[in-house]
Amino acid sequence: MSTRPTGTILDDDRLLELRETDETAASELAVEVTPVAEFMGASSGDQIDWDVDQHEDQPMLVFSGIEDAATADAPYPRELREENGEIVAPVPDPLVRAEPPAGLGIALEVYDAGRPLLFDAITVGETIGLIPIRFDDGEAYRPEPLPDVADDSDPVAEEVIEREDRGDPTPRPETMDAPIDPDVLESTLAEADDSSEADVIGILEAVETHDLVGTGDHVAGVPPLSVDERAVCLLPEDVWTERLGPELEAEGVDVTTDALAVARETHDRQARALIDAAETTEYEGVVDEYALVVTNARDTTEWDVAEPGMNR
Repeated sequence: MSTRPTGTILDDDRLLELRETDETAASELAVEVTPVAEFMGASSGDQIDWDVDQHEDQPMLVFSGIEDAATADAPYPRELREENGEIVAPVPDPLVRAEPPAGLGIALEVYDAGRPLLFDAITVGETIGLIPIRFDDGEAYRPEPLPDVADDSDPVAEEVIEREDRGDPTPRPETMDAPIDPDVLESTLAEADDSSEADVIGILEAVETHDLVGTGDHVAGVPPLSVDERAVCLLPEDVWTERLGPELEAEGVDVTTDALAVARETHDRQARALIDAAETTEYEGVVDEYALVVTNARDTTEWDVAEPGMNR
């Protein structure tokens, strides 16, 4: 394959299409690269290797020609193929799926070949760069999860992993593993005196991760409320000090009187916010008699409402 100066290869009105391919099990999609192949002096059967770079803050697929003997050591080797009279370059599935900047952020299961993603092509030394420009229907490509594309990433989990990797053990409201809105916790902490944020978050996370509260603990005469994929449970007034505190300590969680009180107030505020969002009158005159605890929800029609004193 020949080397040309860096610059745009294609005519202004020509873009390369990301299409389906059945020629290799290693890639579901391929870029039609006939004009690029002609520019490179390449043909069907030539070996290439793939990578991802950045071009003006968006992901750019790149590939270079390699010798046949080098394919065993290449990260993403593929072979140029001829399909329907065109030369195509199969794109490795991981580079299609990965969220930008590591890839295109496209879920293969929902990619619509009827509105293909189109690329411009430039040379970068001996490498061809494919820059995503727009979809065939005119919608611009954006370096973020695309319309109708499943987003498998979990920003909270990613933040936790990043925190652990950098050796920072301090959790934050936006990264805690508990069914509490960060702004609710932040406002509660702002009004609390002498309470460690880390201790409070540790309690909130442990209540959920150790499954210390469930809908079977609900003791009010009205059913648990399901709102925004969370459940509001009404428990005995003394549940935090008499049951949850000791159970948390048994799980090895640091529990102080102040932190436990802030955790209780946080759950109370979150529960009342969810009740308000549900716009229900079912809990009027009831909530003040109980401790309110928020947990991950299931369908409330499957829940049993326990009588007072029947909690575990």
